[in-house]
Amino acid sequence: MSTPSGHTDGHTAGHTAGPPAGYTAVEKILARAAHLEHVRADAVIWAEPDMIAAHDLNYHRHRKLIASLGYANLATPDKVLVTIDHTTHSAAPGHLQAQAFMRADTKAQNVRWFFDTGRHGISHNLPLETGALAPGMLVVAADTRAPALGCDGAIGIALGMSVTLALATGRVWLRVPRTIRIDLHGTPRRGVMSRDIAQWIAARIGADAGDYKCIEFCGPYLHNATQDERHTLCNAVVDIGAKTAICPDASTRWCSDDNAVFDQRLAWDVGVIEPQICLPPDPQNCVPLAQALGTPITSAFIGSCIGGKMEDLRAAAEVLRGRCVAPGVRLTVIPATQAIYRQALREGLIADISLAGAEVAVGICGPCYGTYAPLGDGDTSICTATRNDTGRLGSMQSTVYIANAAVVAASAVAGRIANPAALPEHKPATAEGVI
Repeated sequence: MSTPSGHTDGHTAGHTAGPPAGYTAVEKILARAAHLEHVRADAVIWAEPDMIAAHDLNYHRHRKLIASLGYANLATPDKVLVTIDHTTHSAAPGHLQAQAFMRADTKAQNVRWFFDTGRHGISHNLPLETGALAPGMLVVAADTRAPALGCDGAIGIALGMSVTLALATGRVWLRVPRTIRIDLHGTPRRGVMSRDIAQWIAARIGADAGDYKCIEFCGPYLHNATQDERHTLCNAVVDIGAKTAICPDASTRWCSDDNAVFDQRLAWDVGVIEPQICLPPDPQNCVPLAQALGTPITSAFIGSCIGGKMEDLRAAAEVLRGRCVAPGVRLTVIPATQAIYRQALREGLIADISLAGAEVAVGICGPCYGTYAPLGDGDTSICTATRNDTGRLGSMQSTVYIANAAVVAASAVAGRIANPAALPEHKPATAEGVI
């Protein structure tokens, strides 16, 4: 099979004559979690997760279901992480009742990690701050973005309501995914961020090839990539149906063997990628930014698990520094966790963002879930949210584009989709705003 770089795929799923094939990273990690010497792709196993993550939209539902099945307690509360990240600003009685239940139940169950309001953050970012996540771990969660935790050499798997099984018994039933290995090399162009690279790659793999696969990122580009950049890569492939994703940690044994069996091997030069934009209504509708320049907007959002990290806040602040958000545009900026917010404060980024006229919240999914600063009828937004489905950020009569944080910030300043490189020179700011 020919890859986009012209390389030949020397491996397909299955075995050939000769020495035994090696193992992929996901096969090794799931074998350890299943207490087996080894497993192969497509095998069905029972595994014991090292961490089980839940949040305010599902924890109370899990617990009620567990109780209805006769399980009074969590099986492994020392492995459970719970956070309030979707409904923090909600006034809905059901949401408030769910939060109250979480506070009481996590205390009664001795849950190891509970992040209440004030300590909260998005569940796909918080495990990176607990000090408990390590290469080779298996993390399961109800929420779809769990594969993002592969950025540190772990395996994150989204199970939906099936995560109830893990909470009740401490075990999960899984089919071992096949692996698509992607070798990335080259140096990104100026203005290209990890979000551009991630969406470009996901669009080229596609849902037909990516469904229920482990996407493994390797190559020279990864050697210099930050944790934020790796997190973005592993997060974006969720949208093509990937079961999980991983950036193997070369300093540990949780790497694929050189002779492992891969479903595909692909290679790309990130230096050929230009700034991208995802046109509505699907992240796979990814095209060069130039195709959408000049589109008027009414709203801009920088945040979410994939777009609210330090990489994103630094890029946005660099664009916004000394500039103002355009009249008629609402810019919302939400650091993904309290720790990220505090770091942004220390670096002066929040001051730059605020002086430009943006509103700032902390540690919530926000517009990405539609519960904070939702879009109204006729609104057009450009954002760093996870998806841009119709109605994702509010009204079904709104339109959503996805781009990197610098492009979103530049668009908020211009009042239309814009390239940061094309903005006029900024002016110095004062405590009262931009001169």
